Amino acid sequence: MRSDIIFECRDVSAGGVVSAGHISHGWRSMYKWIVLSLLALGATGCVSVYPQKVAVVPTDVYVTDYGIHSSVIIPNGDGRYVEYAFGDWNYAALNHDWPNDAFGALVISFQSGLGRRFLETNPADLKPVLMHPEPERVQVVHASREAVEGVRNELDERYRRDLTKTKKVVHNPENNMDFVRDDEHYSFYNNCNDLTARCLRKMGCELVGVVGFSKFHVVPIRQQFVEEPALASQRGSMPTANAN
Repeated sequence: MRSDIIFECRDVSAGGVVSAGHISHGWRSMYKWIVLSLLALGATGCVSVYPQKVAVVPTDVYVTDYGIHSSVIIPNGDGRYVEYAFGDWNYAALNHDWPNDAFGALVISFQSGLGRRFLETNPADLKPVLMHPEPERVQVVHASREAVEGVRNELDERYRRDLTKTKKVVHNPENNMDFVRDDEHYSFYNNCNDLTARCLRKMGCELVGVVGFSKFHVVPIRQQFVEEPALASQRGSMPTANAN
């Protein structure tokens, strides 16, 4: 959704700087009021995440909250973790982050971007080593390994497909993400938090609440862990947690 990038306004690909003088004080105030209103609304909403009751070869996935932007951190299969971000190209990749840019990204984004960064694993606890910018909150979800790998492969294929089309990667030093232009349209109704929700659903979670903001709450439930997929197949389909 709205990226966690709130830094200087500059285009890292062209070296341009947007002057505050290009936006009148009145318009800046109006845009700021609209954006702050949306943020205040977002602070009141929360999506409850119910992990699946049975996790086959349980794999830890981390749900982040950067305040207005969320993501999932997934094991990459090579000893590292990988984190993806989806946002408006100018706002998330090029740091065009004035209030009018944020409002424009949500209402009429002309180009989206898919970002990616890799995180090292802490050998002491096998958790991801967080880097700047660090999320305000991190929660863990125990999901079936096959589903987790499916989500990771899907995002990796999407990123590679985008890169094949555009032939260009833009690194944003403010969020340590490498962005490629993406075909999926970005808007208030399809933002980074919707991507987080889709990933969680594909990993067997049940979500209750209106998705749109970064406030996900992982509900503690009693889960059964099955270490051998062959044992799970004998038990039939894997149920999802009931919200009631």
